[in-house]
Order: sequence, then C-alpha cells, then structure tokens
Amino acid sequence: MEPMTYASAGVNIERAESFVSRLKQRAKRAGHQQMWPGAGGYASVYPLNADTAVAVTTDGVGTKLLVAHELKNHKTIGIDLVAMVANDLICVGATPTMFLDYFAVGSLQDQLADDIIEGIVAGCDLAGVILGGGETAEMPGLYQGDHYDLAGFAVGQVSKTELLTGAGILPGQTLVGVGSNGVHSNGLSLARKALADDPEGFRMLLDPTFIYVKPAVELLKKNGLVTGMAHITGGGWRNIFRPNPQIGFHIENPLPVPEVLMRIARHVALDEMYRTFNMGMGLAVTVSGSPDTVVDTFRAHGFVAQVLGYVTDEPSKLFLAPLEMTIRDQDI
Repeated sequence: MEPMTYASAGVNIERAESFVSRLKQRAKRAGHQQMWPGAGGYASVYPLNADTAVAVTTDGVGTKLLVAHELKNHKTIGIDLVAMVANDLICVGATPTMFLDYFAVGSLQDQLADDIIEGIVAGCDLAGVILGGGETAEMPGLYQGDHYDLAGFAVGQVSKTELLTGAGILPGQTLVGVGSNGVHSNGLSLARKALADDPEGFRMLLDPTFIYVKPAVELLKKNGLVTGMAHITGGGWRNIFRPNPQIGFHIENPLPVPEVLMRIARHVALDEMYRTFNMGMGLAVTVSGSPDTVVDTFRAHGFVAQVLGYVTDEPSKLFLAPLEMTIRDQDI
C-alpha cells in the first residue's frame, strides 16, 4: 500500500504558505513599519511605547474537532485551543495575559457548550492567563447536528529586552527539546486517516496539547539565556527554522517519540512524519551558555526536557544523527 501523505489527506502546506505570503503583501501598510520583529511570525508585536509592546496571535485546533465529535468527548478541546495561541506568544518572548474565544455552532446545546468552556478555562489556568471574553454564534444551516468550530485569540506583553527576534541564535549554542505527549493539534487530517482502523490509537489523538507557558516565562526573565523558541506545530520539524532560517541544527539525542506517533508511522513514510508531526518535540529552545537551568526549569514543571544538540552555521539544514537523516527547510 502506498504510504499516506498530508497532501493525500487533503492538506497542501505549500499552497497554504503561498496564500499567507500573498496575504502579507496585500495587507502591508505604512503602519506595519512600527511593529517589532517577533521571531518566526508566531505573533504580531506592536509597541505601546519605546520599551513595551503588545503581542497578539490567533489559531484554532483544526480537524481535532472531528476527533472530539467522533469520540463524543469535548472536555479537553478547549485546552488545545489555548495551547495553540499561548505557546506561540512565548516564541516572541511575550508573557501571555489574556485569551478570547470564538465558538460557532448550529444550535447551542448546554452540555456541549459547558464541556468546551470547561476545557478553555482549564487551559487558561495552565497558561496563567485570564479568559477576557469571546463570541458565541448560532448558525443553523451552516453547522449540522453538534458540529462546531472554535478559534482562539491571545494577547501578551513583551519588553524590548525580552523580545525574541531570532537574531540572537548563533552557531555553537545549545538546542534543548521539550517533549510533547502526542500529536497535539496539528496533522490531524493525516492522523485520523492513518488511525481509522486503530480505535486505541484514535483515542490517543484527543490527548490535549501541552502548554509550556509557565516555565518558559520564568526563563524569559533571565535575560539573554534563551535566544529562541520554536513551537512545533503545522509543518512539523520545519518549524525549528522559523526563528532564524540562517542557521541550522545538529541533533544527536532526540526526544522519545510518543506511542501514537509510532502507530501513525506504520502508515506514513518517515520523511512525511517529520514534515507533518512534532515527533516528540513540542518546543525547541536555543540557549546561550549552560543549558542546565533551561532543562531543570521545564522538568520542575513536569515536562520531559533534554539537550538535543547544537546550532550550526548551515542555513536551514538539520542533521538528525541517529537516523543519518538531513532535513532541510526547502525539502519539507
């Protein structure tokens, strides 16, 4: 049987990135020149004064909603929603402060709505943010049965000294990886297809995305220690190049790959796995100086964290030594 791909599951990453590029060009106005350069496009950073800026971002959880629908379990999908935006804010050095949600459904059902908001509130607590508000929209005819859609919006604050631009990531620095607990909230179109005949694996897809905010914010206060962060989301390990495409990475000691990803890999080629999924690394952190404080801080908050390797001077090239595998930005 031909190995499955993200494209065969109906998702074209290259087309989506082309659209984003066109969108940026068409939206560009003179006011954009005032914005600070947040690393990797994870959030937009707009200055309030010479020293402080507000960081904003938005995202959803994709077809993980269909997993929740099929399993009739909506209690944790709100955690995923908060995670997808809060984890992006820390990648520009911001401290998340407030979250807003958009919940659209055909007909509002109390239990379904209560379960979703329960997850959102839990996610806000994990991220240390307040749920500042949101919008609930009933749209019969657009959403059938108990199908619904969710979007999340997060606001944070960042100082000039804590802003991560990617420019501080230099060859020779250490790369620390922080573990994931599975698929998180990306690649679900392919994951659902791969695990369609694996009920146990399919249930694992609903495990909520880890929220890395609290230890990350602790570390961001230690000015200069963390030079970059990459939230590994859509596009898999290509995200590691987002903060600075002018450098590369050599990984000698990768994190363990969660079982659900191993199950998916029975049906998907290895290179496609790395271009689609996080492969056990939910957050990549580049460190100037000793990495011990970074590793210890994440571990103290209950995360798996370890030194993976180091930064190289080979632009957009990652060498995964245990597999003798090279991953380039343009390849994936």
